[in-house]
Amino acid sequence: MNIQLSDILTAYEAEHYIESLQIFEITELGCKKWFAQDEVLQKLNFQAHINAITRSDEFIMEAFCTFDKIKPLIYDLIMTEMWKQYVFPYLKSHFTELSSIRSYTVLQHEAIVCNLLQICLFHRTSIEASEGYILEVVDYCNRKLTALLQKPPAKRIEKKSIEYYKNRTKEDEIDEQFQNVEFQIQMMCLSIIRFITDHIKHLPINILHQIIVENDFFFLLVPLIEEKPWLRINHNNEREVFEQSKWITLNKEDYSKLPKIEAQLWITIYNLFMDPESRRKYELNDFKKSNLLRLRKFMNELLLDQIPQLVDMLRSLEELSLMQVQTQSKNTIVVQQLPELRMAICKDKNWSSIAQKQKEEYFQINDPSIKEDIKRMAELYSNTVFEGIIDGFKCEKCTKEATKRCSRCKQVWYCSKDCQVGDWPKHKLNCQIITTQKQEDSKQVDKQSDKLLDQID
Repeated sequence: MNIQLSDILTAYEAEHYIESLQIFEITELGCKKWFAQDEVLQKLNFQAHINAITRSDEFIMEAFCTFDKIKPLIYDLIMTEMWKQYVFPYLKSHFTELSSIRSYTVLQHEAIVCNLLQICLFHRTSIEASEGYILEVVDYCNRKLTALLQKPPAKRIEKKSIEYYKNRTKEDEIDEQFQNVEFQIQMMCLSIIRFITDHIKHLPINILHQIIVENDFFFLLVPLIEEKPWLRINHNNEREVFEQSKWITLNKEDYSKLPKIEAQLWITIYNLFMDPESRRKYELNDFKKSNLLRLRKFMNELLLDQIPQLVDMLRSLEELSLMQVQTQSKNTIVVQQLPELRMAICKDKNWSSIAQKQKEEYFQINDPSIKEDIKRMAELYSNTVFEGIIDGFKCEKCTKEATKRCSRCKQVWYCSKDCQVGDWPKHKLNCQIITTQKQEDSKQVDKQSDKLLDQID
């Protein structure tokens, strides 16, 4: 029987989990408490996705803000990034001997935290709650997108030979897993920077300065529009797009449809280019001007029909092409806040010593708790609701992508009202059984609660 969406985490459970979140030092990554918190973060991430999909109360995001846990979440993100950069190279060969579930959990942790942060930062409340730490997020996105441009994924995937699989080592598998996780994170960063720029008018001046002047995101975003790393051709010569954290084969009728991630990119560019304060701070020269004008060749009728606000941006770009660039005088003094979290984490650290300690204490090959970890993770990912979040919910009637669910049992999904009405004769009996069971379960919980309260009294 499918688990109901509301049964994954209640608002009270989520609040308890979030309030109890700890900050771990980089030396503690991999300890028992760290693995326990990783499991909690995965559940919170799944529940946050459910809240977003069903457009229900976003109590996960609200709890993170209420208990001031956005900043610890950002700290976790930066700390894990640094662990993978400085400590993991010393442990990679050792990870080939670990259980797959352990190595996967550690490598995937950064993506889980980034995904959770991505959902939270959709809201201005979370951006404000992060205070100065949002500067760290901007710098983080800059590093990830720079790495994406320096080493983009293959545009064409060739069919793997039998010899390839025969000669493939465990270290090759870990390298591939590492790169796949990195690419997932890079795609998330495109959404995160878009959400931050959505609130550009409310950002502190130092954040805008970091985006426009220090990092100059235009020199990342424009080349990404040209490269389109979210598109590729598979070994069957079919076009694929990266959506919902996986590669999806496109139908030919969808070739002209703008990928969601590319739309995010265009909106980010629009937010930055059309904001008056951003334009004022961006000191144009011939090089920067030519970079921006590279966008014009992509701004055809097909794109403008799908994102109409880009019409104004195209007009502004045409005006820019006719303008003579003048050197701006620097009369404004800006007291710039620098991202300091990485430096604080790095201070007085011996990476090889940390790796050796973690190898001996946290990543033991014959650790008896591994079986328990495997069992918990299997239960976590065998849940059909989680499968729906990962793979997308399917319409019960026509199997198309579904965004609506039965309002009574809240377990069956539909793409439209017509499909729901058409499936009702078949679903009616099951719906009644599920709803009745829910009511009985609710009464049982109430009785147990009353009994417990009587004991307390």
